[in-house]
Amino acid sequence: MSKFLRTLAALAIAASPLMGAVAHAADSTDPVVQNRAKISKADKVKNAELSAARKTRNEARASAKKELAAAKAENAVKAKAAAAEGKDALVVKRELDAQSSAAYKDKLKAANEQYKSVEARVKAEAEAKKDKANTAIAKEIKKANEGQKN
Repeated sequence: MSKFLRTLAALAIAASPLMGAVAHAADSTDPVVQNRAKISKADKVKNAELSAARKTRNEARASAKKELAAAKAENAVKAKAAAAEGKDALVVKRELDAQSSAAYKDKLKAANEQYKSVEARVKAEAEAKKDKANTAIAKEIKKANEGQKN
């Protein structure tokens, strides 16, 4: 490649961010672009809130799992104590483990229900914002098409 072409390519690469900024600034007054930006922002907000809700749900699950492990260890100690009293240790441990597992499942169910409620709310809000923006875009396009016909 000639020195001239290399210089031209370097200038084009250096100027490309500036050209993008100029083009973006010029388009920002266009209502269609503004409404598409609103749609994009609604998606980003939705994704951020869902991510936070998933993180909360996963933390609740991990906490419940740790509590279950601790409860099962405690159940083993109680079963040994029951065996010392003359009771069947396996039966006692099985009953205690069943109770612990039921509590664990209830905590998981509560965490999942909380996530689903947040998910439904966030998705509904995002859809409402998208519908409003899409309606505005459709009106602008219709107005532009009518302007071209005249």
